Amino acid sequence: MFQDKMAIMQVLGSILKNPLLLADSSKYELTNDDFPEKFHKIIFAAIFNLYSEGTEVINEVNVDGFLKEYDIQYAIFNENNGVEYLYRIQELAEESNYDYYYRRLKKFSLIREMDGLGFNIKELYNDEIIDPKEKEAMMEKFDKLSIEDILKVYETKMIEVKDKFKANSESQGIQAGEGAKSLLKRLQESPDIGVPLNSESLTSIFRGSRKKKYYIRSSITGGGKTRHMVADACRLSATHIYDLDLKEWKANDFQERTVVISTEMLFEELQTIAIAYISGIDEEKILYNDLTDEERALVEKAADILESSPIWFEQLPNFNVKDIEQTIEKNVVLNGVEYVYFDYIHSSVKVFSEMSKASGVGLREDQILLLMSIRLKDICNKYYVYLMSATQLNGEWKEAWSKGAIIDSTYIRGGKSIIDKADGGMIILPISKMEYKDTEEIVATGFMKKPNYVTHIFKNRGNRVDKAKVFSHINMGNMRITDLFVTNTDNELITVKKLIVKQQKEPEQTTDEEFAF
Repeated sequence: MFQDKMAIMQVLGSILKNPLLLADSSKYELTNDDFPEKFHKIIFAAIFNLYSEGTEVINEVNVDGFLKEYDIQYAIFNENNGVEYLYRIQELAEESNYDYYYRRLKKFSLIREMDGLGFNIKELYNDEIIDPKEKEAMMEKFDKLSIEDILKVYETKMIEVKDKFKANSESQGIQAGEGAKSLLKRLQESPDIGVPLNSESLTSIFRGSRKKKYYIRSSITGGGKTRHMVADACRLSATHIYDLDLKEWKANDFQERTVVISTEMLFEELQTIAIAYISGIDEEKILYNDLTDEERALVEKAADILESSPIWFEQLPNFNVKDIEQTIEKNVVLNGVEYVYFDYIHSSVKVFSEMSKASGVGLREDQILLLMSIRLKDICNKYYVYLMSATQLNGEWKEAWSKGAIIDSTYIRGGKSIIDKADGGMIILPISKMEYKDTEEIVATGFMKKPNYVTHIFKNRGNRVDKAKVFSHINMGNMRITDLFVTNTDNELITVKKLIVKQQKEPEQTTDEEFAF
């Protein structure tokens, strides 16, 4: 049995002396599985239950009294001289060493867990060694290992096994020039350009929303990640969109089939965003019913348009990757969807369960989010769809933003490796004071609107512009975007080849003019 009885005595003795150690669950997380013998399990369960019931002082007397109510457990407790044992471990325990013995206890729990799963743990801890010197050397090596080190050993083994035995049906090989001429002919007839995003600048920089491409557009909590996706979907799929300048309805030049998969918003919340975008009426006015007769007519017309447009909404409040794939497959097969918007990458109870079960080991949140991002790219390729998703930002973005630092994948919550498989990566934030000051001269050259948001582009696979900032005026009430200009990361104006996608499935690349909308 893999255990360290001194660590067990020190941990049990310490929580007897100071039950508040059980309160810090973010730092110390003890369970019955940390104690392999029934005797120790019974003691821990008694202490934990007494603490949970509000007992402030716990000792051998009230543990004995608690266990008297349970015949089987009390018999085991007495067979092991439980009262004397509790008295002794309280004298032995040194609270100042609790961290060390807690970590040691958890290391042995992990070793037992891996042994139970069938892993060979003897290379890390071999309790069959007889020779004293060998045993001392093994223990010294084991003592230096952290839980993360042990997990890494088995994660590496799993990767090696997968690489050795996996049969990747997608792996293929060709002679380098095979099909090259037909490729050139196809590009001549139909350039590799996708349909627009809800931003002329981003459409040009990313060459549109292209099939088998996976973009991630991240922002802060409440930064409008889902709102942007609904707007992108409406730009491609709404049959008509109200032109606020001409004051008339215009037929959309695109009729693509889209789906927005939301993990948090209700259907009606998505619908009001879409109606606001299509009609151009601020969503808040719709929600508060603060509408003029003219605005009400536009909103009602927008609702009719939404009802007849090839846009689908899906809800996945508690999901795993299999749920996402099944939802996408359903919409591809039943609704002919080719453009998918999954509102953002984050962990859920089902994701944790699915990934941990698949890997056979406990994974950290950042590892799970990385695996999830990889699977989204695989799904994008498998179903030949365009896929847009998003992430939250970590807590470091605000200081970097206020100081004018370059905003990139460093500030992605869950680690920048999430972006590795993405074809495009961007972060959208309000304009900072420093950015506003640095671009005052550019704005003064005659723009009708002032920028209030900046899209920081930090990855753009296969395109010329991969580090840039798009300054825009975004009306978050109706999600209409006016792109103003593009700069490099130093806020210096740059020229970007302007792309106009004129009609569905027949895109054209036109002039080299600078963005100035």
